Amino acid sequence: MKEQIDIIVNSKDLKNITSDIVEKVLDSQISNEILQEIPIVKTLVGIKNIYSTYTDRIFIKKAMNVLLELGDVNWKQRVELTRELDDEDSSGTEKILMAIDQLETIKKCKVFGRLCKLKALNKIDADEFSRLTKLVQDAYLEDLELVPYFKEKKKENIFQEEFYPLVSLGLIYQEEPDPTPIEKVEATSFGESDYYKGGEIELTYSLSYLGDLILENYEDLFPKKK
Repeated sequence: MKEQIDIIVNSKDLKNITSDIVEKVLDSQISNEILQEIPIVKTLVGIKNIYSTYTDRIFIKKAMNVLLELGDVNWKQRVELTRELDDEDSSGTEKILMAIDQLETIKKCKVFGRLCKLKALNKIDADEFSRLTKLVQDAYLEDLELVPYFKEKKKENIFQEEFYPLVSLGLIYQEEPDPTPIEKVEATSFGESDYYKGGEIELTYSLSYLGDLILENYEDLFPKKK
């Protein structure tokens, strides 16, 4: 499949493929007219014919939902995307396919596709791409909506229970400042005793490097969420 995916990624026709076309290919309902208008669809049909089990069908659908997010990216930038991810162990395309294999929903595939787009446009580097890929794989996506909310809420008191998903994902961390000074308060009236106050520790929370990274790119990854 790697070779066929490379062909699709490198094709100037990728921008003309839609999710509707993908569904028609998977359902064997593609017309000759579409094949003539968008030649690269033949490659997608070829993949579908080679990998025909239900599991294969789901994987093809996942992979194409990733690639569709790259449709309006210059094809040269798409080629560069996979090249920059190459290393001695695997090609960039193989890394993307392995990442897709760990995505359990189409929604995550679309987010991962937008992440690939950010890398193709050089808005993030390879290390940031890898870190955010792992985050998208591991997270319950709705929990990531808490990131911009946390940034706004930071002006007020933060309760760990409210943002526990972000703690577990490593997006926020706890800071423990020095306790407030302890000082003696002398009694001011008869019958009262001197007492001491202070020593309290007020925990604070901040976005981690990964939290800042997801916040910086939040609107690109989740364009419909504000």
